[in-house]
Amino acid sequence: MAGSGRIFPAMNPGTTQDSATAYGLRDFVSDVESILDRHPAMPVTIKEVSARLYELCRDPRWLPRSAREPRTECYARHLLHKDRQNRFVVLALVWLPGQATPIHDHSCWGVMGIVENTLQEVVYERLDDGSRPGHAELRELQGGQVSAGSTSYLLPPYHEIHAIGNNGDRTSISIHVYGRDIDEVNVFEPHTNSVRPMRIKYFSPECGGADFAI
Repeated sequence: MAGSGRIFPAMNPGTTQDSATAYGLRDFVSDVESILDRHPAMPVTIKEVSARLYELCRDPRWLPRSAREPRTECYARHLLHKDRQNRFVVLALVWLPGQATPIHDHSCWGVMGIVENTLQEVVYERLDDGSRPGHAELRELQGGQVSAGSTSYLLPPYHEIHAIGNNGDRTSISIHVYGRDIDEVNVFEPHTNSVRPMRIKYFSPECGGADFAI
C-alpha cells in the first residue's frame, strides 16, 4: 500500500444511511479494537482501519458539536477516544481556511478521513539516513486534495512524512486515527534541510477546555 494507493475514493454522493442503523464512533472503536486484537501486519491494519473509517465518515451525524469547534490561533485537535492499552487514539481536527500543519512525521501508522469539505495533503520521502542530528533531506512525492468521504494513510517507515492544510474557503473537519498516543513529532524544513522535535497538543472539552499534550 504505497504511492498512488494512498488516497481511497470518496463515497457515492447518492449513498444514504438510515439513522437507526448509522455507523458511529462506538462501532468504529469496537471494530478497531477487534482488528488490533488479531495483531495483523501493519499494512493489513491500515487497510482494515481505512475501510472502517470510510464507513464512519459516510454519515458524520455522530460527531458532537463540541468536536466541531475551530480555534482561531491554529487548527483544533479534539480527542474522541484513547485506547486503554495505548494501541490507538481517535481525534477530530477542525481546520479554518488557511490553517495547516508543518511538514512532520508520526513514527506510527495513521489513517485520516474527511467528514466535511476538503484538505490538501502533500507527502514527502526522506532521502538521508537520519544519522546527522538536526539534518534531514526530503523529496516531495505527491500531493492532492482529499475530499469528504475519502481516507488516506501513513505507513512507516517510508510513507509517514506529510503536511496537511485547508486551502479552501470553508471550514474542514477530518478524523484521524494514530497507532499510538503521540506527544511529539519531528518537524522538517526542506529549505534548510533541517529537522527538530515539536510537542503537539489536543483540545478536548472532557479536559476542561484546556490544552493538554497528547
